[in-house]
Amino acid sequence: MTFEQTLDYIYSRKKFAKSSSLERINATLFVLSNEHKKLKFVHVLGTNGKGSVSAMISSCLSAAGYKTGLFTSPFVVDFRERIQIDGKYIEKDDFCRIAQTVKDKSETLPEILRPTFFEFVLAAALVYFYENDCDIVVLEAGIGGKDDSTNIIPPPLVTVFTSISLDHTDVLGDTIEEIAKSKAGAIKKGRVVVSFPDENGGLDFVPQSEKAKNVLARTAKEKGCKIVFPDMNSLKLIKESIFETEFTFGGLDFSTRLPGEHQLGNAACALTALSELKSLGFKLSGESLQKGIKKAFLPARAEVVRNEPLTIIDGGHNEGAARTLQKLIARHLKGKKITLLAAYMKDKDYKTALSILAPECENIVFTIVDNKRGEEPEVLKKNSENFCKNIICESDEKKAFEKAESLLQKNGALIIAGSFYLVGEERKNFDV
Repeated sequence: MTFEQTLDYIYSRKKFAKSSSLERINATLFVLSNEHKKLKFVHVLGTNGKGSVSAMISSCLSAAGYKTGLFTSPFVVDFRERIQIDGKYIEKDDFCRIAQTVKDKSETLPEILRPTFFEFVLAAALVYFYENDCDIVVLEAGIGGKDDSTNIIPPPLVTVFTSISLDHTDVLGDTIEEIAKSKAGAIKKGRVVVSFPDENGGLDFVPQSEKAKNVLARTAKEKGCKIVFPDMNSLKLIKESIFETEFTFGGLDFSTRLPGEHQLGNAACALTALSELKSLGFKLSGESLQKGIKKAFLPARAEVVRNEPLTIIDGGHNEGAARTLQKLIARHLKGKKITLLAAYMKDKDYKTALSILAPECENIVFTIVDNKRGEEPEVLKKNSENFCKNIICESDEKKAFEKAESLLQKNGALIIAGSFYLVGEERKNFDV
């Protein structure tokens, strides 16, 4: 298969299925010889910040000389972002070859046990990491924890939980406790657990909630695990801008390109996990940690894609992500007239997200992504009219971008947000 044919096949796979995800991925990996069981893992779960924490951990491990696999989702521009080794995307030829193997092997299974879209990509990633003799793999979970297909891995060296908040409530439950319980189900007996900070140390981010913290601590105790929270007394903000943040943690000076004070919480979480790996024998110098944090990058996470006029893209789509973006606007874009170009999925809590972001905007242009789950612009407008008066609906993405550009005023800023599908397409309009 060509690369395009390979993607077409993968996209033809079901997104969800009635049978157990763990049963399907277990069957798929069995016919692939279960070689993933020979790999070492860091398992990263949570609601917001999984991608950032995964990127930071993998970047630091690579900087220390360890061949490090990274599995993450969703992708923004290139599908191969999902599968990386030491920051390099899987080559198209390798991707096609491995996908063909996964296809051939999985088609020997009964239909009910054949992998869904996510499970297929995960299986391909694990084969790739094993083939390339990765020293360690940083594996970002999909949805949940206990029943997530990434929970097929052998007990990880460290299990990391980023910020837990409401998302995927139709699957995980509609309370923080239910969602945390689902995610905590991935904790393995006797293994180290690291959580997002349970206090913010005076910084402008929301710490791990007491409800989520209690669930994680209780589950860790039941499984005989040590649970570690970052030492926020050792985290100090030095200087920040929309482009770079300087801070100290554990007596070392750091700089990150990922903007927003919430990223300091993510960095503290990542560095605490790395400290636990160091105690397990990994050689991680202060210099490698500094280099790794500085190099870590994720597209479409409050990413500045143009300086003039200032343009920021952010794929966050839930309440927690909206609050984080709102704080960034309030902190760094004071006095600027904000034009928002946005699209949301029907199954996301866009009502809450828009109640947070719309009051910050002078103009809003709503569009719809090329996806069956995309919400209609007129519906989004109806949910925003109490917060912003100048709202335009344009179903054509290209025309919507042009309209948003035309609304920009002197000293204005454009923010493109609400969906990774939207920001992935719009990012192509910029030289990044």
